[in-house]
Parts: sequence; structure tokens; C-alpha cells
Amino acid sequence: MVKQVFSSCPMDCFDLCRFRVSVENNRIIKIEGDPHHPVTKGFICRKGKKLVSRFSHPDRLVHPLMKKNNTFVEISHDHAMDIIAEKLLSIREDYGSEAVLNYVSDGYGGLKNNIQNIFFDWFGGSSKPVGSLCWAAGIAAQTYDFGIPRGHFPDDVLNSDLVLVWGRNPKFTSIHFYSLLKQARKNGARIIVIDPVKSATAEAFDCHIRVRPSCDGALALAMCSFIIKNGLCDNEFIKDHVVGFNRFKASVAEFTPEKAEGITGIEKKTIEQLALDYARADKASIYIGYGMQRYYNGGNNVRCIDALGAVTGKIGRKGCGVNYAAKSIYPLLTRPEPEAGRVLKSRRVFAYGELGRFLRNAQDPPVKAAFVAGGNPLNQVPDIGTAAKYFERIEFKVVFDHFMTDTAKYADIVIPAASVFEQDDIFITSMYSPVLNFSKKAVDPPAEVIPEFEFYMMLARKMGMDPGGFGFTDSRDYLEKTVRPVLELSGIDFDHLYDRYFFMEDHGIAFRDKKFETPSGRIELYSKQALRDGVSPLPCFIEPAKANEKFPLRLLTCHTDKSMHSQGFMFSDEKPVVRVNNKTALEFGLENRSDVRVESESSGIEACLIIDDAVCDDTAFIYQGYWHKNGAVNFLTRAALSDMGNQAAYYDTFCTIVKTG
Repeated sequence: MVKQVFSSCPMDCFDLCRFRVSVENNRIIKIEGDPHHPVTKGFICRKGKKLVSRFSHPDRLVHPLMKKNNTFVEISHDHAMDIIAEKLLSIREDYGSEAVLNYVSDGYGGLKNNIQNIFFDWFGGSSKPVGSLCWAAGIAAQTYDFGIPRGHFPDDVLNSDLVLVWGRNPKFTSIHFYSLLKQARKNGARIIVIDPVKSATAEAFDCHIRVRPSCDGALALAMCSFIIKNGLCDNEFIKDHVVGFNRFKASVAEFTPEKAEGITGIEKKTIEQLALDYARADKASIYIGYGMQRYYNGGNNVRCIDALGAVTGKIGRKGCGVNYAAKSIYPLLTRPEPEAGRVLKSRRVFAYGELGRFLRNAQDPPVKAAFVAGGNPLNQVPDIGTAAKYFERIEFKVVFDHFMTDTAKYADIVIPAASVFEQDDIFITSMYSPVLNFSKKAVDPPAEVIPEFEFYMMLARKMGMDPGGFGFTDSRDYLEKTVRPVLELSGIDFDHLYDRYFFMEDHGIAFRDKKFETPSGRIELYSKQALRDGVSPLPCFIEPAKANEKFPLRLLTCHTDKSMHSQGFMFSDEKPVVRVNNKTALEFGLENRSDVRVESESSGIEACLIIDDAVCDDTAFIYQGYWHKNGAVNFLTRAALSDMGNQAAYYDTFCTIVKTG
């Protein structure tokens, strides 16, 4: 007999789809999009569809493994926990809890993913990363400007007359938004894509404006300058809801379209027309991607774009907004573990993008153990050559994963992770929409697979730590307490929530009430908090990092439509493809489909060259996610950080290309 349950997509993605899962004899036979879900609307992308084949793949890990003589052998969970408990207690006794690296990422997006952090807080602390690899600069920027990043519900784009898709490629990364954009165009909206690369999305719509990499802020400031000079501001909105306008006006007075033309590579008349179109449109919206803030000046790029919405009054209105992230539901959640501070003795932090540097320099204490869950850092962090070198030297390493990833290969113990289909959980996205998915267990896991949450609860007991002190007794109790405010708002009983989703309908238009969570309660073009944090209080353009004679090409490492980060590349043996335009190929004497070596100051990888005029001048383009066996692109990237938010500045890497065949 076939049964149907509803589960959530677990991937770190804009759309946060909800699946309708068909199960027969404890086997998933089909997944499809929930037709009633307000975002999913009955269809899912190919990355989501691949979850079933990943789930049942013969290479999936289904037993705990321990490395002996450079070979992994199967062990029991009890044996693994005995070893882990002994090691942790010994290291804490000899070096303190900061000698443990606690690395958790968002490869699995359920609320239960937080259990490793909770465990190590109660252990006494750890060394853990802060910021992010993908979006923290923009989060910091919109926090300075609005108090909290908050986006419109996706369907609101259908109310727009003009849509600026700025540094975002939803055809590859957010298929439901791409579908809405197509519908908006049919409704008469004009879609303009601003991007250094003529992406698949740019190819699909009306107008592509090619901005030089790292120069988005210059374009936005020039538009603001033109709008202010020509009296196109919304003065009433500014008077009632904006702080620092006069200072901002003075700061951009000389940042004219003429000046921006030399910086951005966009003609003055195009900048002026774009400013006119945006300011004069009754309902104009901006949707920002996560690429434009992967530079040193990335946070200010986002702040400059936020300023466009502020000076034109296109905030808090239907069909408008500057949409970067959607932190609407997270503030409602509670932390069931409020007493962890009683036992948290110390915590050492470092930026995600500087893992290798941290491991190399950590001395007091040195890192003696590492625990990794929800991520593949030795594929995803910048400068993975340095990160892998010093990760390998750590005395004891434990990795939770579904497969023997680039990171898991370095572990001493690998614990098989449970799939989203094998456990109850709750999923929330901060990227795109105010929707919370309740996700129901669809099938039983293999006998030797248990969810990480249960693993850590068992490990805590083995180590003499009372899990009751965590603030919850089990995973159900944890989830129920975490979402209790949501349950109270929705009127849904916890026992009946797994056939449901929760939608913050009153957050469909961000800041509709014009109440901002800044110190002033207004949009802050001048942010005293930014000044206190050591960055410019006003949105400003910071000169981009420059190439040099040895490495003359900027390297862009964007997301493919085939894989969520490195997850889909496990099954690929293909060589990475590096794309350059025809002009660059001629300058370097390169031929289409020739074998090349891409080299940076960090390392080099072998690749196949494709000539593609979608790529801008002086730029090399490689999709990120390839594994070590192929030639992982993050061997090339440098460990640099953005101007705010401890964001990895991947795109400030420069390279050269040498023909090898």
C-alpha cells in the first residue's frame, strides 16, 4: 500500500520546497512538489529530485567507520561513542574545551542541526566559526540599514512594474522565483538583470546591464546621485522614515553617472536611464543575489543598493522592496537551552572563510579535536589547500555525513548521517520567504543510522552530561519548545502540525508598517552602529581589489543548476570547465575546448577551457562544487574577508590560465 507524507527539502536554498513523498514498503517511490504550498506550488527543481537517488545510492554510508592504517573499518555506535567520549574528556582535561573545533554548516537545514552547538556549549565551549561563507556581508548591511533583513513574499513580484534582478541567477538557484519573473513579464513588468555575467536569467529577460565585478555599489550610488540631483526622491518618505539623508546626499553629490561610467563600464546614459526608470516606476522592486557581496567591498555594495529603495520611498509598499533575505520567522523562535551559559566556560571564534589560517595559527590551546556536521568545509572554504593541510594534523577528527566527502576522508571516525526522509524536523529559510515547513519522517533509516540529534543526546549521557539540563528531553521536546510561539500564533497543535506549513501572511510586504528595528526606528542611511563597528556609517564605494601582472584575471566561482554546492559532484568524474570570453582567449592564446591549467597565488587546477562571451572581460568563470578528485575550485580561492559580517570574499581571487594540451 502506498502512503503519502509531507517532508521539506533540506538544502541550503532560496525556495525551501515542501515535498509530497510517496512511500511503499519503507521505500520512497516518488517525490513531487506539494501543490498546496505557497512557494513550491507543485513543482521542484532537479536538485530536489536527486535527493531520492542520493538517499538510496549504493555509496551512501550506513555504518559508523573508524580509520585504521589509513583504511576505514566498520564499528558500532557504542564503540564510536566510547572513543569519542574518552577523547573529549581527555582533551578538555589537558587543554580546555577550546581545543575542540566545532564546525556546523547548513548542508542540512533543519532546526535539529543545532544540536552539535548545544552539545559543545554544555561541554564547556569550543572553537567555532562565525560569519558565513555565502551571505553574511549583506546580512550585516541590511541590519545596519533596516535593523533586520526582511523580504517580500515571493508572489509580490507580480505586483511590480519594474524588477531589478541584481547579481542573482534564479533560473539556476531559485526556480520558483524564476517562474514568477516570467509570469510578471507576461503581466507587463519590465525585468532588468544587472550582472557581470550574462547568466541564464539575463539571457531570458528584456535587458541585461553588464556591471564590472565588485562595482555594483558604484552603480547604485550614481543612480542615487542622479535621482537626488533631479528631484526624484520621495521627500515625504525620507522626512518620516529615513535617518541621515542630508549626509548621504552630500556624500554622493560628486558620484555622478559620468564618474561611475569609468568605474562600472556602463555608459553614462544607461545609468541615467536606469535611475529614471527606477525612480519613476510606481512599483519597482529589487532582488539582490549573494554574489555581489563576495568581495571585500561586498557589504557596502548592498548598503548602496538599499539606499536606492530608501531615497525613492520604495520600502514597505506592495510591488517594491530591496529583497536580500527574509528573517521573519527566526525572531519568533525560542531557545529551549537558556541555561547553557551556566556551563559555557569559554568560546574561541574565527571566520568561516579563514578556517585554514585559524588551524595554522591556533596555539593557546592548539586544536586537538574537530567535529564537522552539515557541511563539507575541505571543499567549500577558501584556500582549501591550507585548510586541508592543517585539518589533517588535528589529532582526532569526527565527521557526520551521508557520503565519504572530501572532508570525511580526513576523519578518524565517520558517523553516517540520517536523511531528511528518516526523521521528523522543522525547516525555515531566511533567504526568500516567511514560510516554515513541518517535515514528517517518511521511512525508517538503516539499522546503523541514527540522526545526529539522537547521537549527541546518547553521547551526552555517556559522558555524564545530563541532557535534561539542555532544556529539553528529546528531539520532539526540542522542536515543540523551539516553535511554541509559532504554534500559539497559528493555533496548530504540535501533534497535528506535520501535515502543515506555517506562513507569516502579515509579513508578505516587508516593513509595511514602516517600523524598522534600528536604534532610531527608521531606515538608517547614516548608521552609528556601523561607525562603532569600525566601518563607514554611510553607504560608500570601496575601490575593488586589483589584478596584477602575474594573475591578471578575476575569478568568479558561481553556483550551477546541477548541484547544491558540492553535493551533486560526488557522482561526477568530469574535469572542471573554465569559461572566458573571446577577447580574453585571444589575449592568452587559448583555444576553445583546449586543456588548460588555472593558477592563482594559492594553487592550481586542471580544467577544460570554453570560450563563452557571456563572461565579462578580464574574468575567468568556474562553477564551484567540484571535488578534489576533479579539481576543486577552492584550491584557487584566497582566504579574504568582506568589509563587514565576516563574509568570505571569494571573488577577490585572481588567476591566470596556461594552455597544457
